[in-house]
Amino acid sequence: MQEHPDSRFLVALRENDSATLEELYQTCSPGITQWVLNNNGTVADARDLFQEALISLHRSAHKADFRLTCPINALVFTICRNQWISQLRGKKKEAEVRKAEAERYLPEPATVSAYERWENDELEKQRLDKALSQLSETCQKLLRLLGRGISSSEAAERLGMPNANTVYRRKNACLTRWRELFDSQR
Repeated sequence: MQEHPDSRFLVALRENDSATLEELYQTCSPGITQWVLNNNGTVADARDLFQEALISLHRSAHKADFRLTCPINALVFTICRNQWISQLRGKKKEAEVRKAEAERYLPEPATVSAYERWENDELEKQRLDKALSQLSETCQKLLRLLGRGISSSEAAERLGMPNANTVYRRKNACLTRWRELFDSQR
């Protein structure tokens, strides 16, 4: 491939030709700055990237086998874009590490939640037991029998009630009273 006319910028880098380097800066810098700003960067980030690109170009310019075969703008942009993407990846990984480290020192939400749920359940059980103990002896026996899965007709027989319908009515009355006693404890 034939060497691109922009190779004069590489010569300027080798020979420290400040006028040609200023032209390179004026030609490439605005596009790099705009691209970096559009991709979560600042003007300072763009300047740093451009300087790093010039350093990379300077190294390449001193290699005997290096030939510029494309416009200098394209090469500088590619160098800056690759460096910026690499920096963004590094920042993302750094942010992930910081987040992981910060979370490492926090109590585990699942553990805290499980403990809080257990504690709330225990308090609720105590309130339920207290309310149950305030019911009549017949209500307590009836609710315990039905809670164990005893049929209504068998519960009626054990408690001396006439039939299953009586058990249903009595159960509803007992549950309503139990709920009232439970709610009054709050």
